Amino acid sequence: MSIFNKKISEKDVKKFLKENPDFFLKNPEALEELEIKHASGEAVSLIERQVEIIKKKSLLADSKLSEFLSNAEFNQKLFIKVQKLILIILKSETLNSLSEQVEIFFKKEFGNEKCKIFFFTQEELFDVSAERIITPEIATPTFSDLFSENVIYLGGLNKELSTLVFGGKAMIKEGAICRLASSKIAGALTLGSSKEGKFAKDSETLFLEFVIDVMSHKIDSLIGASDA
Repeated sequence: MSIFNKKISEKDVKKFLKENPDFFLKNPEALEELEIKHASGEAVSLIERQVEIIKKKSLLADSKLSEFLSNAEFNQKLFIKVQKLILIILKSETLNSLSEQVEIFFKKEFGNEKCKIFFFTQEELFDVSAERIITPEIATPTFSDLFSENVIYLGGLNKELSTLVFGGKAMIKEGAICRLASSKIAGALTLGSSKEGKFAKDSETLFLEFVIDVMSHKIDSLIGASDA
């Protein structure tokens, strides 16, 4: 077969353009003459198509930049709030004051409907108000399954657990039940919402884990000081 009759493939064209990157510089009229089909079915010039692609890439870049800046702003605000919360925890002088201040902060600064800190102990063992105590006999069967895999449970709450933690009138559907890491006393930080999706199972828990660790160290410090 004569080379003049050989059909030129897309591969041949790509190879040629790669080997001759200045082709369109030497032949600018070719850009204007080339037409390609648009998604609408109409034919457009190669230059118009390139401009369209550049615009789409620009819009995508702008979108990603906006998302990045939005996340950066959110993370900055979150960092400032966490910083305030940590200072509140460190300044607390009793288990009751620590619990009360943390609960208020979560409701006010993070917009949580419900926040409650509980200690799984007998009333006479620690200087903790009765409303914050759940005896081990009740806590063990209630919370053991929640913490079987992770120190933080996220998701739906059954009526029994919701009533125990937040009261029967709260109508809480979802929650975050966070096990304290104290070596002195067992307990949990609990957050609740009447709206679904607030505490989805796949939500990020790094922030809560950090707060729990700081709280737990402070709790150990307070109990250790009272025992001295």
